[in-house]
Amino acid sequence: MLSETAVGWLLLAGALLTFALGIGVRVLVGRNKNTDRVQRVVRGFRGTAFARVLFGPIANDALDDGELDAMILMPAIIIACGLCLVSVFLLGYDMLT
Repeated sequence: MLSETAVGWLLLAGALLTFALGIGVRVLVGRNKNTDRVQRVVRGFRGTAFARVLFGPIANDALDDGELDAMILMPAIIIACGLCLVSVFLLGYDMLT
C-alpha cells in the first residue's frame, strides 16, 4: 500500500505530465492546423454533440487560436492544477501529522 507522501509525489508528477502533454498537443495542432488531417480531426470532433456540450458552440472557426486554446490548453491546465492542489494537500497533510 502506498503512503500519502508517495501518492502526493505521484500526483505531482501526473500534474506535470498532464501540463506538458497539453502544451505539446496544443503546439503540435497549432503548427499543423493547415494540414488536411488536422483540419478533419479538429472540425470533426468539434462538430460532435459531446464537444458542443463540453466546449459550447463554435464562435468563429474550430481552428482559430482561441478555440484551440479553449479546447486543448485550458482543460489540460485545469486538470494539472487540480492534481497539483491534491498533491500539495497530501504532502502538507503528511508534514502536519
